[in-house]
Amino acid sequence: MSEQDKPEVPPATENNNGGRTGAVSIDSRGAERVIISQDPIIDEARLRSLNDPFVAILSERRSAREVIRPDDSANRGMLRRFVTPQRQAELWAQLEALQEEVVQQVQAVRKPTDAYQQDLLFATSLLLQSPANYEEARQIVYRVRADLQRERRVLADVSRYRPRLLAYNVLWLVLAFLLIGADPWFRAMIPSSIPILKMALLPMLFGILGATFNGLSALHEHTTIRRDFDPIHVSWYVLNPLGGALTGLVVFIFFVVTGSTFTPNLATQVELADAQAPLVIWLLAFIVGWQQNVLFTLLNRFLKSFAADARLNGEVRRTQTSAAASTPADSTESAGGSQVAP
Repeated sequence: MSEQDKPEVPPATENNNGGRTGAVSIDSRGAERVIISQDPIIDEARLRSLNDPFVAILSERRSAREVIRPDDSANRGMLRRFVTPQRQAELWAQLEALQEEVVQQVQAVRKPTDAYQQDLLFATSLLLQSPANYEEARQIVYRVRADLQRERRVLADVSRYRPRLLAYNVLWLVLAFLLIGADPWFRAMIPSSIPILKMALLPMLFGILGATFNGLSALHEHTTIRRDFDPIHVSWYVLNPLGGALTGLVVFIFFVVTGSTFTPNLATQVELADAQAPLVIWLLAFIVGWQQNVLFTLLNRFLKSFAADARLNGEVRRTQTSAAASTPADSTESAGGSQVAP
């Protein structure tokens, strides 16, 4: 068979859904080749800091010298029309008032105060250099004013929500410790036909403890250290202990399913009625309750990998069908081209 008679090789197709990347190609003999990259479900999961459950990361505040650049190409006619001496005097008065406001709102950490004073000093120097810098100085004034308003709003939100959220999480801690002592009553409520469920309460409570301690750490981080508390996350603080109980139950179910693989009658063993779950189950429930966001991320990536596999298999079948449909025609053409006249 000559080079011209060889069947055309379909181009490789790729499938990438963020979970698994695959490529399907057909060689000159019609054999399929599937290349699947390493599954990044675990590789892409990065543990955030233990007390930061939120994805949004605030960027560092840049100084006005880095953000605002004076423009020398000013229209003199527009300057005389809009940048009047009265407006310059009003802007200068606003700079003076902002300086006093910054001094009045001084905090224990001097970094924000120093940053605001440097920005206002830069604005006054721009205004003294030339009236053409009026707009740049006004931008700095609004920028500092917005930052001060943001600080006041955050402090008001912290004063309003932090005591309530602290009390809410402490209440969950007290409730969890009380329910640990109520384990015998819980065991008495479970029917004897499913004795393994008598061990389910403590993993759930340890999941609540892990989630609650994580919530307290996150509350301290965002209200005291970073000072970027946003009431939009109040629902997370409220539902966090319930999510810890759910993840603790998931750990227990995983333990039961795994144990049933080796001991089929594990769920109905009468000896488990008075037994306790292994300590490692309590520890795993606490850890998963603390990092339940990572667990949900892993579950999402795991489900996405199955969707990617299904699409990849569909791509393989379509490639096989197209290759099988094109092979007979190519063979007939090749056979006809190989006949030689006597």
